[in-house]
Amino acid sequence: MANFLYKAYTTGGTVSSGTIAADDVNAAIDALYGAGLTPFETQRLAGDGGELSPAAANGARPKKSIWQRELGQSDRLGLKELAAFTTELGSLVNSGLTLDAAFRILGGPGASPRTARLANRLLKDVMAGLQLSEAMARHPDIFPSDYRAILAAGETGGATGQVLTQIAELLARRLEIRNRILTALIYPAVLVLMSMVSVVVIVFVLIPSIAPIFVDADLPLPGILGRLSDLQDNWLVVLLTLVVGSLASVLIWSRVKRSSELMLGIDRVKRMIPVVGKLVEAREAGRFSRALGTLLVAKVPLMSAMRTASALVTNRHLHALYQKAIERVPEGTPLHRAFENVGLLPPASLRMIAVGEETGRLGPMLLQVAGVIEAELQRNIERMVGLLTPLLTLAIGGSIGALIMQVMSAVLSINDIAFR
Repeated sequence: MANFLYKAYTTGGTVSSGTIAADDVNAAIDALYGAGLTPFETQRLAGDGGELSPAAANGARPKKSIWQRELGQSDRLGLKELAAFTTELGSLVNSGLTLDAAFRILGGPGASPRTARLANRLLKDVMAGLQLSEAMARHPDIFPSDYRAILAAGETGGATGQVLTQIAELLARRLEIRNRILTALIYPAVLVLMSMVSVVVIVFVLIPSIAPIFVDADLPLPGILGRLSDLQDNWLVVLLTLVVGSLASVLIWSRVKRSSELMLGIDRVKRMIPVVGKLVEAREAGRFSRALGTLLVAKVPLMSAMRTASALVTNRHLHALYQKAIERVPEGTPLHRAFENVGLLPPASLRMIAVGEETGRLGPMLLQVAGVIEAELQRNIERMVGLLTPLLTLAIGGSIGALIMQVMSAVLSINDIAFR
């Protein structure tokens, strides 16, 4: 057995250090967890028959085979992992556990390496005196802005666990919508890929086979085949042009994003596009309604909740309209009246909000409104993606068919060249 030096959090939130005897570093970590400690640094003593072996920084887990190890050390969580993390955290907090105890459980044995690292980092920040939303703000690449804003408002109202549960439901709904869209896009993606393969075969296999016949006869390739032959001869120039054009586009877009006026104009144009505009409005309306309902259910004051919810509207043009509508509420205007005739919320949603105001159940009613808007948005997106498949089939089939007809026409015209 060897001796290991460790530093760990106790159940009381203090830092404990000392030595422990174990067969290896992984056994030492397991023993510390079994003793109710959360290790964040474990290393073998230098004079104990081996080199220093840091292994449990941020609550490292036991070693795994090379096939089970992470390919990289990225700490970013996917939407599915973030939803699961939030669900577990909300359940633990609602059960009466303190945040530090909840994070020790989340980062304990059985957790994935990324989840364990994140839980231990949040634990460290919380033990240092930060609010949970402030600790999460140190990881903006993991926790979205609307996540942190809703949580911060919920903490103000003393309903952290309840808000976390609502956020988990929101993330689960987003995950469901994303999965459905990705599933619907599989067939169009296969169509596009196969069409690209067909074009590559025609350009780099068929055309080079028949081009010498026309060159020997001093005749140009018919139709579009001549232009495709030029594309083959000058593919490097075309590739460089595409690369330079892409880099220029990225540079221009990065500068455009820095201009608030230009972005405001772009967002205004988005709303004016017939189909896209409705989808943008529905997305922002669902986000606003769900955030506002979540905060009101968590007993956050109305004005504070509305300011937080409106800050989550990402479209700058719509954000300004939401701000104007909200400004009418402190003047005594009911919420449903403030949003009338501005086109931000559907008429049916406004009637539901009016009922919620009359019955004193505005928060739950807003959550129902958000569910209706999000369900309709999901149906519209699925309808558009479903319509995309036959349109792509017709467009790609027609293009490839026309290209093949050009090739067949060139092949058949070889007989005429032979008799000349």
